[in-house]
Amino acid sequence: MPYYSPGESLVRERSDRFLRRMYFMRMLGTFLCFFPILSVLLERGASWIAVTLLALNAFVWPHVAMLISRRSQHPNQAEFRNLAFDAIAGGAWVAQMGVCLLPSAVLTSILIADRFSAGGWQLLRRAALFYCIGFIVCWPFTGMTFYTTVTDRTLWLTLPLSSIYIIAFSAANYSISRKLRDKQHELEKSALMDPFLGLPNRRLLDRRLMLEFERSRHDLACLMVLGVDDLKMVNDLFGREAGDYVLRSVSAILRQETGLNDFPAILGGDEFVVILPGVSEEEAYAVGYRLLLKTSEIRLSQDEGFQCSLSIGVATSKHHENYNQWLATAERALVNVKRNGKNGIGSAGRADAVA
Repeated sequence: MPYYSPGESLVRERSDRFLRRMYFMRMLGTFLCFFPILSVLLERGASWIAVTLLALNAFVWPHVAMLISRRSQHPNQAEFRNLAFDAIAGGAWVAQMGVCLLPSAVLTSILIADRFSAGGWQLLRRAALFYCIGFIVCWPFTGMTFYTTVTDRTLWLTLPLSSIYIIAFSAANYSISRKLRDKQHELEKSALMDPFLGLPNRRLLDRRLMLEFERSRHDLACLMVLGVDDLKMVNDLFGREAGDYVLRSVSAILRQETGLNDFPAILGGDEFVVILPGVSEEEAYAVGYRLLLKTSEIRLSQDEGFQCSLSIGVATSKHHENYNQWLATAERALVNVKRNGKNGIGSAGRADAVA
């Protein structure tokens, strides 16, 4: 069983976007192809049957293809079959034009680019096969003769196809690539954030610690490691939902009470970290006291007498060889605070308790 399976509505929405894009490009392509192909057919004295089929292909087929795809139980597969028919029609019209160089080259190039964009090499190989089938079937009906003349009329009627369609094709692909970039950015962000607590996770914390430690060589920086006191007891007495509520509340306080340049994050379990760039130890203690005060306001509906508290270890970046040592010093300070009664702030040089 897959870890994640998109819902039916999401799959349908993606399918509808694909169908709408193909519908628009098919309408535009067949409309622009109609005029240069008609010009060559008239020059070659084609029958009214060929002209009628060309008109049906240009003005009726896009709507029929859309109807077929929408009514199918598997719209995307139906659309790929429609693309195969487009390739057959493309080969047939190139044969009907006697491989007239300019419109044939532009039409073939557009078919190649469009199919590769829609389905990569696999769809392109299939389209090339159907293109050849369409050409081979219709070629004998044209007398198997080449028509190399490109009149001024055909030239001018081909120009919109070679310009307008390519611009529209590029715009559609840009829209898709932009959405992919946005989606990739969202995925990268979600990979570095804890969705439950709304704070950066350990992966992003390590990156930021390394960066701030390097910066602190030229400036002050402090690090606070915060542990929620007695969270296991809260889980045991009131259930995991109560413990989760406490963690979310502490996370919200860290987001609200830290500065714009500060960096709160999750260390793991019931422990958090706040990086304080450009802050002295005294200033870090002031931030810590504010966090202790705000945390003490957290209450549980299961017990009106419950009062949440934190233990905080503080360490400056001085006298450390790397950011791991910096973090380890703050963690040792946190352990000392917990040993001395919790609900307080401590560092290598001092330890303060809050009554």
